[in-house]
Amino acid sequence: MSLAFILLITAFPLLSRAFASKSFPNGGSRPAIVPSTIPLLSHTWTFVLGGSKMAAAFLQTSMTDGAIRFKGIGFDMTVLSGPKLIRKALISPQDLHMNIISANAMGNLFGAPKALCDAIITDNSGNAAKPIPGTQVPLGRRFARNQGIFFKEAFAKRSLDEIIPRFTRNLYDQCELLHVGTDWVEMDNLFDFVHCLVFPSAVKSFFGDTMLQVNPNLLPDFRAFEDQLPFLAMGLPVWMKPQAQRARTKCLDAMKRWRQEATKTEEPLVSSDQLWDSAWGLGAIRRFRYLFKDTDGIFGEDAWAATDLAYVWAFTSNVIPASFWYLFETVSRDSLLQSAKEQVSTSKTSAGILQAGELAKNPLLQSIYAETLRLHTASLLTRTSKRDHKIDSWIIPKDQYVMVATQVEHRSPYWNTVDPETGSRHSPYSFYPERFLTKDEDGNVEFSMEGKQGRWLPYGMGEHMCPGRHFAKYEMLLVFAVIVDVFDIELMTPTGWKPEDDMSRYGLGATRPKQEVKFRIRQRASSL
Repeated sequence: MSLAFILLITAFPLLSRAFASKSFPNGGSRPAIVPSTIPLLSHTWTFVLGGSKMAAAFLQTSMTDGAIRFKGIGFDMTVLSGPKLIRKALISPQDLHMNIISANAMGNLFGAPKALCDAIITDNSGNAAKPIPGTQVPLGRRFARNQGIFFKEAFAKRSLDEIIPRFTRNLYDQCELLHVGTDWVEMDNLFDFVHCLVFPSAVKSFFGDTMLQVNPNLLPDFRAFEDQLPFLAMGLPVWMKPQAQRARTKCLDAMKRWRQEATKTEEPLVSSDQLWDSAWGLGAIRRFRYLFKDTDGIFGEDAWAATDLAYVWAFTSNVIPASFWYLFETVSRDSLLQSAKEQVSTSKTSAGILQAGELAKNPLLQSIYAETLRLHTASLLTRTSKRDHKIDSWIIPKDQYVMVATQVEHRSPYWNTVDPETGSRHSPYSFYPERFLTKDEDGNVEFSMEGKQGRWLPYGMGEHMCPGRHFAKYEMLLVFAVIVDVFDIELMTPTGWKPEDDMSRYGLGATRPKQEVKFRIRQRASSL
């Protein structure tokens, strides 16, 4: 989502890592600019090309525990690295904000009307219950605050207790709809398999059955929309790529049909905090509309469609590739797959029912989850400075973009790990499923995130940390657990081969596989 504000930049050779910074009277200095071979254009082409070119630029030039700058036509951004600087930049909201980033994402990606995007930019009241002193934003226009209220309710424990069992049942139902028998069936694309399993399960878990009933083609339409996100993110005129506009319009029309149907058929409220509604799905979704009832007409049909599309994207787009990688990385290692299956089995009741809470507490399954996100996410955590301020010795001028590249942090030397049992070394670029495991004094294996704050960042950090992170964890664990509970699955790829991470969506979160993964599958003779 952080790509939405820039026209992005260069395949360039790194000239030097040693260069001077301009000094300021207060003793601070601007971060030094990464050299480029074309002074006027500077890094513009790297960011225009985006994807793997931009990923390489960040990986090659980022300074451990330091700051650098990229400049080009229309942009000047500071890239921070290291947990100390990252914590200072992302945890405290008083100097940095996301208004411009959020507004551009809503407009460029999801087609929100200009009036809504402008209102998001001008909402300077903050996220807290009490607006920032001196601001005069009406309650209905406090977009960041109202969105925070929605997410807090949508992912509260009582809501998760409603969503998680529904998601689990939906996964089993989708597995049954595949009509896979006890004989092996060959399939060409493991990512497509996971997408067809997870997308409808997640959508129905949040929006109920109505969303897919009135939009039976939403799955392929949404896939087509997702494929156009890299173009849409750049904010270029849509006439340059009409298929991108068409794909988004189909999804926006689907959101309008759902909201019209939900409004028409909504059931009477049992209570003001009703958890589930047959027409709207999660109760928080039905109540969300009332937070914006006094917006001077900003929230019309088009604004609601863009908002609903953004939430469908948020609830599905990243967890699907993350679930693919969890499955692939585990299934591609026979011993790991066997161990993981055994852990899934211990997470079931005596009646054979999967317990999501037990899955989420299992050390090995958690470590695979954390390692999957470390290796296969590439987010750009972006903020804009509200005023001139300092982060350590670095001066950040007003309206400067400040960015953290999670892929850079997840590949820092910190992640060089030595297996305590074998002494083998595991680089930051390799998948090591035990990387997050430790042993206590009694020799018991535990999952641990100790020392990794500000280093493991798939969900961001601070007040803008992904509000759905806890459910995303359950989703990934449940997708794997249900698949191996229902099916036997084997990869039909060369031993040791793995697809590349597709960097075309660099900056938007979890990466897709670049190549197709052929596999075969059959129904298990008995459950685990």
